[in-house]
Amino acid sequence: MNIILKAFDGVLCKEIVEAALKGLKMDTCISILNDKQQWPTLDAKEHIWLPAKELMREEHSNVDWNAVTPLDEDLMEKMRGCEATFIAMVDRYTKYRDISYHERKRQYLRHFLYFNHLLETKKIDLVLSYTVPHQCYDYVLYSLCKIKQIPFFYIERFVIMDAFLLESDYREAGEALRRELAVVQAENNDPKQEVKLSDKFEEIFRKYTTKNEDPWYMFRREKHLARRSFFLKWGKTALELLFKKPKYLLSSLLSLEFWTRKVSQHNTSKLYDQMAEEPDLKERYIYLPLHLQPEATTCPMAGVFNNQELMAQMLAAHLPPDVKIYIKEHPAQGEICRSKAFYETLANIPSVKLIRRDFSTFVLTAHAVAVATATGTAGLEALFKGKPVIMFGHRFFQYAPGVHRVSTNEDCKKAVQSIVENGETPTLRDMRLFLRAIENCTQPYVGGPTGSHEEHTQEEKAVIMGKTMREKIQPYWR
Repeated sequence: MNIILKAFDGVLCKEIVEAALKGLKMDTCISILNDKQQWPTLDAKEHIWLPAKELMREEHSNVDWNAVTPLDEDLMEKMRGCEATFIAMVDRYTKYRDISYHERKRQYLRHFLYFNHLLETKKIDLVLSYTVPHQCYDYVLYSLCKIKQIPFFYIERFVIMDAFLLESDYREAGEALRRELAVVQAENNDPKQEVKLSDKFEEIFRKYTTKNEDPWYMFRREKHLARRSFFLKWGKTALELLFKKPKYLLSSLLSLEFWTRKVSQHNTSKLYDQMAEEPDLKERYIYLPLHLQPEATTCPMAGVFNNQELMAQMLAAHLPPDVKIYIKEHPAQGEICRSKAFYETLANIPSVKLIRRDFSTFVLTAHAVAVATATGTAGLEALFKGKPVIMFGHRFFQYAPGVHRVSTNEDCKKAVQSIVENGETPTLRDMRLFLRAIENCTQPYVGGPTGSHEEHTQEEKAVIMGKTMREKIQPYWR
């Protein structure tokens, strides 16, 4: 067997991999990680380290590009979807500079050449990733594996609870959960029958049905970004750079491109605040909280709806005139991945109202007819409050009761009819069944949120995760 391990350099990852692969013989193991100290001890004849930071910078050490297998038209056509996603995904590296289309395309082709050659020459049989592919280079690797029918597994983490599944296709995340939910629903088909949960999952149920607290995973915008003055906003940062990176600061201050970009970003952020207004909670509305970008939750998990204005446009086309769309900017959104055109496009939709950043997301959810999202946790939270969800992307709860998956106009029409016209909503019993299904088909996740009914130490969870991975990959081992 020849395998690739990607991103297993976090807390207890070494222990996870060793529990998964201990005793399994390999010819080649390629580890893509930053901390070489996290190398697991494995029975591999050849163990190759590829620094992840170099790949993120599009650096491929010791590559003779003249000896790399060339790309042919057939494979390149099959990778068109990957190319489009990759081009958008490069946004995650634009914090300090703009990256042109031509540079993005060049990076894509380099990664394409590199990983196609690597997969072929090293005869890779299996890829294991700690995260959904979202760092550009790994998305190329993932897409090539799909085309070449090389098994690719990643960890789908259930953010609000201590659970995970091992998935092979982010578009179908939660498929095992969907199957288990059908079993649980059949076993509990009497609506008067009590749905029992373990103490651990009972605590989760109580927390998300009764409390309105900012959860541990909710990030806030850095305080300086709220300042209206450009110089007050960035003065402290400039002073810090003067001592830490004086050359970078000087080159930036002398760059017209830098000033154009930063001033434009500053004005774009101000534009949203100028357009945002107080919600009228007596109106009927769909609540659409914007995603933080750049993040895996939109690219790739939202698919085409990585362009979030598309969600609002589709909803607006199918909602009755008396139902508005309340859109609120993500509380942690910085100044990249937004433009004046983006906010203006949203504001120009007649049914849309932009809501001020600091208005409570819980209050907006409580008064909404439904919550619309690509993959956001706000959608999962809404289900526990008895609110239906219109979901445009792909995440583990896409098959939950009360979720209406939308990819086409017809899907959207049906969702609106079900929610707005028929008044269909998920019940608390539905969510207990959903939690029961999660409890039955998932395993605990290292680093997940802890509760008062913790059953395992983090070290024990690492072993459980590893054994779960081993069970999944064992049928592919040769």
